[in-house]
Amino acid sequence: MKNILKAYNQKDTLLVITSYPNPVNGKYGKRDFNAIGEHSERRLPYLAKNRKVLVAAEDLGTTKYFEPQNNIAIARTWKKGDLLSILKLAKFILQFDKIKSVLVQFEFNVLGGIKANLILLMVLMLLKLRGKRVTFEMHQVLTDIGSVKRHININNPIMQQIYNLGLKIFYLVTGLVTDKIIVFEEEMKLRLKKYVPASKIEVLCLSVDKQKVIAIKEARAQLGVKQDEFVLLVFGFINGYKGIDWILNALKGMEGLPAGRQGKKVRLIIAGGKNPYLINKPFYQKFYNSIVAQTQKYAHVTYTDFVPEDKVSLYYSACDLVVMPYIAFMSASGPFSRALAHEKPIIISEKLADYAKTADFVQSFNSAGLKKEDVVFELNKRSLLSHIEKAQTNPAYLKGLGEFSKALAKARNIENVSRSLDNILFEKQTITTQRSLLFELVENGNSVMHNFSMRAIALTRRINA
Repeated sequence: MKNILKAYNQKDTLLVITSYPNPVNGKYGKRDFNAIGEHSERRLPYLAKNRKVLVAAEDLGTTKYFEPQNNIAIARTWKKGDLLSILKLAKFILQFDKIKSVLVQFEFNVLGGIKANLILLMVLMLLKLRGKRVTFEMHQVLTDIGSVKRHININNPIMQQIYNLGLKIFYLVTGLVTDKIIVFEEEMKLRLKKYVPASKIEVLCLSVDKQKVIAIKEARAQLGVKQDEFVLLVFGFINGYKGIDWILNALKGMEGLPAGRQGKKVRLIIAGGKNPYLINKPFYQKFYNSIVAQTQKYAHVTYTDFVPEDKVSLYYSACDLVVMPYIAFMSASGPFSRALAHEKPIIISEKLADYAKTADFVQSFNSAGLKKEDVVFELNKRSLLSHIEKAQTNPAYLKGLGEFSKALAKARNIENVSRSLDNILFEKQTITTQRSLLFELVENGNSVMHNFSMRAIALTRRINA
């Protein structure tokens, strides 16, 4: 295997720190452990079309190395929550002296928590000091922990303030130890540029890989869904910020009742299993079980549990309307991109209205002849039901929602997005010397410490008050 890895030690090779599935039957296998793994599984093969990709992947406790397939070599080098293994990432990467570009695909819990994330920042600083070009793909940009308190079980206001301060320091330091930070929505850039120079931040939306849509009658027949129902789909891992309990409560009075003047009954499908990051947390188990118990109360609600990759298209194809009742916006949405990939009509809650700050979103509204309020519903029962009834009784409106998805999918085509990403990763640059980099770190570090001190003083005064 050493000879194979040696063959990847080239100037135009991309090294990626990420979670990644095992190869299965000659393909990079089923999505079964986290959202980052799903994302990297879809994205990296496109980057590997024109260059070698070496994946410094999460250790899943099985095979450590895999024979390269389609220009991708996997070395399982770090284990979630194992701080020493994450620190050793630097040693592993630095042995590839010719590789210049390093991509980090990051979610806050993918490495195992706060300590692991701090170790990662140390690793990235070492890589940058050794002349590597570090691009940081930040999947979540959150500045107020209180908005997702149910998701992470931090309910104490003082603790929320401490975590908020920690987040801001994390963003500041990340900006120091990286060359570029990629986010997936314009709103995420607006949040981040308070702590990182705007010139370092690139907006590159989640890519869309168009999927084959199955005929709706066939999909429903395979899933056992009635042909005469108006089917709503909520897709993705069961999380506290996705508003699943909210939509269950909003629709609970619709059991056995027609949803519109056409007389079709509504069926709500909740398609998604446990969040793999939180699966062992007692508070999450309690929340998850409460959602499942709620779904079992109503005959018009179907809960699927985890949906295997080969069944995903069935559920999107079988529905009339995708609904995203999120109660917080912390990241771009994989289920949203999947809806685009299937060109399905979709509506989103007001908490995701800032998606419209991204230029292609507005362009797609215009292309479909829609306004923002046609796609965005307020987080109250009346607004939700109004949008559902309009979709059911107004064929032109429902078609327009589908045209919006189609237009946005075209704008976010995976090949175009991957090409843009490749340009960012291998952008021509002047090599930064260690001396100038140290000067930058010291200079910006003073600003970070001043910012930290001022915020810490303000927080201390608030606590004492």
